[in-house]
Amino acid sequence: MNILISAAATPQAYQLDRIINGAPGTVFLADSVDLPPFPIRGRKFIKIPEGGSPSFAHELLTICLDNAIEKVFVLRKAEIWALAEARVLFDEFGIQVIVPSVSVLKQFGMKKRSGTILLKEDQDKNSDLPDRGVFLVNMETPEPEISILTAD
Repeated sequence: MNILISAAATPQAYQLDRIINGAPGTVFLADSVDLPPFPIRGRKFIKIPEGGSPSFAHELLTICLDNAIEKVFVLRKAEIWALAEARVLFDEFGIQVIVPSVSVLKQFGMKKRSGTILLKEDQDKNSDLPDRGVFLVNMETPEPEISILTAD
């Protein structure tokens, strides 16, 4: 299975890469900013449009189809919002976008802080988390704080 992780110019992308390490296939690291010109063994880099672009979801879908990418993790706020709105489109092409629905995004905040990264790749009704996504759980508070992990 080929996987795409956005925000390749940030440490959060590499944290997520380590968590999903061992998944069969190729991990593509992508970003809208310039990426390093030197190769990292086992990783391919792709330039993607900015998440705020009106055509972001369609351009990313084309990139995914061209590279046989089956799972997408985006870490920039604009990318998360754009793909939350386009999840059904990606699902129709057999590409699983690991972002919460728009209603869940409104429920949880998006934070860039410390905590434990938790991946939820399906919509298991028995979970405390209502939807798929990359969540950040902060256990240092009296009540655990759950937010959406972002790189910005």
